[in-house]
Parts: sequence; C-alpha cells; structure tokens
Amino acid sequence: MKKIIIAAILLQTAMLALFWALPDALGLPMREHFKEKELWQLCMAYRAILFISSLFAFWQWRRQSSLLPTRLLAVFFGFYFAIAAVDYEVLRFSHQRLSYSFLRTYFHSSNIFDSTTVAMLEGDANGTLLWLALLLLGLVGGITAAIFLPKFHRAKSLSIRTPLSLAISGIVLSAIPLVLFLTGVKGTKIIPIINVPVDIRFNLGKHTLTSPILHIGVLEIFERFRDDYKITEENINDLYVFLPSEFSEHRPNIEFPAFRAASTIEYKAKIPYNIILVFGESYKGRILNQMLSGDTTLAPSLWKLTKIGGLWFTNAFSGGYPTVRGTTATYLGFPSHPNRDVPSFYASNKFTGFPELLTNYIKAYTTISNPVFDHTLPFVKRFFNNWQTIGDIEIEGTTDSLGMDLTISMLQNLPTDKPYLLVCNTAATHIPFYSYPENFAPKPDNAMARYRNALRYTDNQFGRLLEYLVRRPDFERTVVIVLGDHDTPVDSVDYAYPQPLGVSAARIFLGIFSPDTNLFKGLEIRSDVASQLDIGPTILDLAQVRSENHFWGYDLLTEERPAEQPALFYSVNAYFLGFRDFVLTGGLESSEVFIGKNSFLPATDSLSLAWRKHSIGASKILRSLLRDDKMQPREEK
Repeated sequence: MKKIIIAAILLQTAMLALFWALPDALGLPMREHFKEKELWQLCMAYRAILFISSLFAFWQWRRQSSLLPTRLLAVFFGFYFAIAAVDYEVLRFSHQRLSYSFLRTYFHSSNIFDSTTVAMLEGDANGTLLWLALLLLGLVGGITAAIFLPKFHRAKSLSIRTPLSLAISGIVLSAIPLVLFLTGVKGTKIIPIINVPVDIRFNLGKHTLTSPILHIGVLEIFERFRDDYKITEENINDLYVFLPSEFSEHRPNIEFPAFRAASTIEYKAKIPYNIILVFGESYKGRILNQMLSGDTTLAPSLWKLTKIGGLWFTNAFSGGYPTVRGTTATYLGFPSHPNRDVPSFYASNKFTGFPELLTNYIKAYTTISNPVFDHTLPFVKRFFNNWQTIGDIEIEGTTDSLGMDLTISMLQNLPTDKPYLLVCNTAATHIPFYSYPENFAPKPDNAMARYRNALRYTDNQFGRLLEYLVRRPDFERTVVIVLGDHDTPVDSVDYAYPQPLGVSAARIFLGIFSPDTNLFKGLEIRSDVASQLDIGPTILDLAQVRSENHFWGYDLLTEERPAEQPALFYSVNAYFLGFRDFVLTGGLESSEVFIGKNSFLPATDSLSLAWRKHSIGASKILRSLLRDDKMQPREEK
C-alpha cells in the first residue's frame, strides 16, 4: 500500500509540474496565470491523496491479512488521476474547473458535438497527447495493480501509525486553506528566510485543480455566518451609488431595494420599433474602436451600418464573463453575481427579462450553438416561443454563415406590419479564433491575426443581414443593436489586466443604429460609460413600454450616465468599475485595488478605496437579494 501511495504522490507531482509548464489555448503559460497560487494548489492536490489513502490504510490495518483494500486503492487512484487529467485539461483550455455544472453544459447529450464546444476545448496537440497519456497511464496502472498485486505480494501487517499519519497530513492540508478562508486572511505574504511571496487569498472554489467539492460546500454552509450578508441601509447606499436616481426616489417596496417603479422620463422613441439584437461573440471594444481612427477594414459591413445613423459607445462594458454573465446582465438588467448561478434556478425565481415586457411584440431567436451551451437555455425557453438553431456543419468554419442563413430565413417569416424582436448571435470570434473557413483567410499562430480574420468573416455574414434588411418595407422603423457578449483576452495588452481577474475588464463594442432620423441624425460617437445593463431600459424606450423593473441601467437614447459614476459588474470573485478614462478592479475577498486602462498598478488613493468599499457593499446586497429571491415582489402572472 505504501508503494501505491508514493506512486500516487509522484504522479500528482508530475501532473502539477506539467500543468504549470504547458501553455493555455493562446500559448500563455499556466504558471503565469496562477503565479503565487502554488500554496493553494499544493494543498488541494495532495490533501485528497493523503486523506483518501488514510481511509484505505485504516481498512487495511483492520483486515491485516487481506489485500482487498490495497487493490481497491489502486483502482481508486486509477480513476482519480483519469478525472484529474481531464480536470487539468479543461482548466488549461477553457479556464473553467471540471464540475457538475461544466459537465451539464458542455457534455449535455444535445451539445456534446457542438462546434463551439469542440473549438473551445481544442488547443496545443502535444500537450493534449501528454495529458491523454497520463490519463491512460492512471487507468491502466490502477487496474493492472489491482489484478496482479495478489500474484506478486502478500499482505503485510500495517502499523496504526501509517493511517494516522496519512489522515493527519490530509486534514492539515485541507485545514490550511479552510482556516485561512474562515479567518479572513488575505493578501500576499513573504515566507521568512527563503523570501518567497505567496498569495493566500483563499477564495474557496477558486484556483482549485482537484477535489474542490468540500471547500465549495463549506462556502455555502458558512456564507450566512461568516459573511453576515444582510440587507442593511449601508449596503443599500453602496448599491445606489451605481444606480440611476429613480431607484432611491421611486422605490415602490422597501424590501426590494433593487426594484424601481416605471420610468417617468420622456421616451425618445415615438413609435414601437422593430428591434434586432446581435450578440457579437467577444466583440472587443478596444479593437473595433480602431475603426474610428480609420481602420475600417476590420468590419466594413458594420462601418456601412454606421452611415445610416446611430450611437457608437467608445466606453462600453460587459456584465461579466463568460457568455452567461453577459446574457444575464443584458436580459435581466443586473450583473450576475459570481457565486450565484442565476440561470440554473431562473425558472423558480421572480425575475423578469426585458423580452417578457414586450407583450405586443413578435419575438424570435436564432442561435449558432445549442442554447444548452453556457447555461443560456433557461433564458431562451422563457423568452422565446419561436427559436431555432442551425443543423449539422458540413464545412468547418461556416457556423456564422449558417447562422445568418437561419436569421434571414426567420426574418422572411416575420410580418412587416407588426413590431418584432429578433435576437441572434455569432461564433467565429470565440477563443481560440479558428472558426472561419480555410479558404477565407489563413490561420496563423498569432492569436490577434486570427481574431481579426474571424472578425472579418463574421462581418461578411453581418453584411448579408443588412442587405436583406434594407429591402424590407419596415426598415425605416427598425433598430439594430450590435453588442459584444463579453471581451476575451487575445494579446499582451489584454493580459496586462490583473490575472485571472481581468478576463472581461476590457471594453466591449456597443452600437445602436437606425435609419429613422427621428431617432438619430447621423452617427453620434459617445464617450459616456455604457454597459449591457443599459440594454433593457433602452429597449423599453424603443418598444414604448413603461413598467416596474429591476434594470439597473440607463435609457441610452435619453440619458447619459454621470461622468463620476462607473458601470459595475462582477466576474469570478472580482469586481470591475468601468469609468470613462480608466478601470478599477479588485477581488471581492482581498484588499487590493488596481487602476489603469491598458496596464494596471495598485491603487491606494482614498477615492479608489472608497469605490472599492461601495463595490463590496453592492456585491453583498446583490448576493443577498439573489439568495433570498428579493429582486422583485412576488406576483402571480
């Protein structure tokens, strides 16, 4: 048994070393992503091996003459390392832990062969082969040991000290991050003598590689006791710092501080408009804004759309990363909290997405991937009776072409005498940016070059939509909203954000366009901060709908966010504040604050620290509201 345990520890060490050495999907070393997180990872990697080994060792100590516990331990480790290898590989290429939520999404029976999923999990072939070799080694080794152990070894007596020492070691490694978390220890500390910095921001469930279930469970159990997340007047005030004045002035129910009465602002729109909402996969504001400086070859069809008139926001922000957080922010009007999975329990909670308020509209939805992907299915089912997805892809990289075929086909079936809402999405610019045909453009090693090629391919398909729209008799009363679902890191500029906090901090693209001169007279380029939270209020204006709601944003047609008020959103265990000229970001459970735009430095000024306090307070009340289902009063519909 001792040899099996030693072999398991050595194999885990090799897997960790290989994980740190191999690059992620964009070629950046994972060691860089998790710099100073080694203590946490070592605790998580070895504590399960030691503690589980102790249980089998206790069993062996009781049976003494039997090899059954040793054989079963070999089988257990075989499957354990097979799962761990998959876990590491998933994290390396998608930056998501292997979990029930991940399996439910990416390996759903209707989504397992989805092109987007496959593209997301592909990457460095040599690294993947190494991981597969380890996976097979673990499985074959465990089964082989279980079969042949009885032939070459006899059961030896085992001292009680062996299982005790294993159990104590495993418990200590489990307790270190747990105690540090529960006692609130944060920040980077220098280990004496060896002078090595160690980040001990032990956010449970974060930076874990294997067996995080215990810590995630503890987080949920102790949430109310440790964090004491209650709705207090102080937290409400922190929240209102980020919200329009209507919330505090027209709060219809004091128990629901994030719910406001119907808007009293005069709408810009005088008729209900047709609304087309295009979710552009990873539409980077930093890149698309370059067209304003003359680089219109990036997306010529989009640039052509600007000629009819509209609003272009140079400082627009996502509601979070990944896609499901941007979807939550867009449809529901409040940021998704990193520790509350809104879509998974959406059907049982009292939220109202903006499509539900468009009662006089015909609503349709087209998607290039099964909506199981990224947990968006609950939204689709609730908002759209008429939705379709593309079929099998015969030519690799033509997803966006097929998606546009479907969108145009759906449009052809929509009447021209009634207002409609049509939502569609794109895929080619999804990381790692290989989802365009081989004959369209080369696929070089440079990730930014691939991104620009993918963007042009998506834009070509977008141009087909515009060609069809201008021929419709209702084009004059149609509004096209082009919106990035989130940003994604591509080059060194993106990775200048504090990692892994900064995946979605960079700006997205947001534009609202229409040929109706009553709405827009030419193209207006605005530098005031906008976000996905503003889409709901803006669409209520375009649809001539007044209703109570929990949309945290502004009507972009009639309002500008105050210059001193940032857009707020959350991702992972971090907050982001998007100001016009800079971004503040930091961890929800750390005292650090970073400030910058294309590169970041620690911020210690009183104003930045005050914003940090408001962000943490708003996070607490949002988490409490979601946990206790207090986003809006319960009303039977």
